[in-house]
Amino acid sequence: MLMADDGKSEHFPRLPLNTGEISADKPSLRPFKKHILICTGPRCAPETSLDVYQYLKEQLKRLGCYDGPERIARSQCHCFGICQMGPLAAVYPDNVWYCHLTKEKVDRVIQEHLLANKPVEDYVFYKS
Repeated sequence: MLMADDGKSEHFPRLPLNTGEISADKPSLRPFKKHILICTGPRCAPETSLDVYQYLKEQLKRLGCYDGPERIARSQCHCFGICQMGPLAAVYPDNVWYCHLTKEKVDRVIQEHLLANKPVEDYVFYKS
């Protein structure tokens, strides 16, 4: 198996390089339709971003979005590197980014974008 370093570092373990081989020691990931990531880092909106993320998590669970072929994955990220206009969110694979999220805006993003596949243009600050 290929290794990512020379094995001499005492601080970082030797990690196998991804060679495309299937291995039982790799984590599994259930398929998902969309993945929404919300920045919960300390710079752009520390007073509200974690609450917005928790609200998103609760709403997706309430709506049954964590199971089945239309599953929606969600993650919190420490920083997107933008550090302004937060809370921020990115939706993949659509590559649509939202800014200034609130619980009310999250409701629209869930209903219109994540479930109905139509980005909420009022809140989009970047898409490609």
